[in-house]
Amino acid sequence: MNRRVVVTGFGMVSSLAPGRETTWAAMLEGRDGLGPLTRLNLPLEPAQIAGQVPLAALRHQTLCERMALLALEEALDGFTPPGDPGRIGVFQGAGTSGLPVAEAYLEERLAGGRGRALEPAYQTPCNVADALARRLGACGPRATLMNACSSSLLALGQAWERIVAGELDVAVAGGAESLCRTTYGGFSCLKAVDPRKCRPFSRDRAGLNLGEGAVQLLLEPLDRAQARGATIFAEVLGYGASMDAHHPTAPHPEGEGAARALAMALRQGRLDADQVDLVSAHGTATPANDGAECLAIRRALGPAADAVSVTSTKSQFGHTLGAAGAFGAAAAILALRDQVVSPTLRLDDPDPLCDLDCTPLVAKQRRLRAALVNAFAFGGNNVSLLLGRWSGA
Repeated sequence: MNRRVVVTGFGMVSSLAPGRETTWAAMLEGRDGLGPLTRLNLPLEPAQIAGQVPLAALRHQTLCERMALLALEEALDGFTPPGDPGRIGVFQGAGTSGLPVAEAYLEERLAGGRGRALEPAYQTPCNVADALARRLGACGPRATLMNACSSSLLALGQAWERIVAGELDVAVAGGAESLCRTTYGGFSCLKAVDPRKCRPFSRDRAGLNLGEGAVQLLLEPLDRAQARGATIFAEVLGYGASMDAHHPTAPHPEGEGAARALAMALRQGRLDADQVDLVSAHGTATPANDGAECLAIRRALGPAADAVSVTSTKSQFGHTLGAAGAFGAAAAILALRDQVVSPTLRLDDPDPLCDLDCTPLVAKQRRLRAALVNAFAFGGNNVSLLLGRWSGA
């Protein structure tokens, strides 16, 4: 069996706004969700800017779970998946996952306290996938992928594969991240965090800003979605994954592995390079990443790269780590739906190495038929997802 797969719902909880449409409206207006760091008390860190969601953990629910469940409710929009629970799957990308809970537990123990009995269970990486599965009553495959910053995009790709193969009727895929001390301090030690608001593709870019949030997508086979009269937002055409095998943190300087992931996504989707109009970039604003990514896009698309629009959502909500790929996918789906590219903020002085149309400062109306979404993680773990605009065909 080789089925077409479509997105029939998706939800967003971002530092810009609590839902998909309000987040998208703010993005198109050119606003960002970056502000003074309040989630964590880290006065010695030089960077004090982050993208924070104005929510807190609940007594029996971590912040990651809470954001993921809110995003899921928006994605479902009242829909209850019918049929066999064994054919409903959950695929989640995770980076820090339960680390904030583990940090709080350790801090209390070091201070002489006992900590809460439930906290050791909540710090497991799969807690978000488990919470989503309980909400759905999903008894099918459940996967938590920890592939650094490409995790949630890889989760989307694997969910797509299982539906294409005829193994699932419904899949929820995405990611959720909340800020934690370990990650914040680690990126700071690597000198990868900018004390100012980040500037992807800029000549003076100096690093990323960290962020938090959640995105969940509902994937279904086309025939089932049409049979129930579902709203179809986009079609998932394929994805590519590759490994640089080059360096623990730096990308391949020529974008070699990233280009292979892009080319693989195009092959799976049976599209030519000139049929792609948008790249939702990884675009971290680190000196090494942005130039290498632009080279990878040129290697994969060839002359067609000159006509493509590129954008970086990280200029608006920061780097959401394991959830970053899902955020990029959500932005691409909305762009395809509304035929408009969200802007890359603070791109006043583009780097000559980033010689593509990176959509500086303001949103851009244009024809969009297909989009590539990139997530290029530490260790050279590269994933690119190919999405097609839904036109009813």
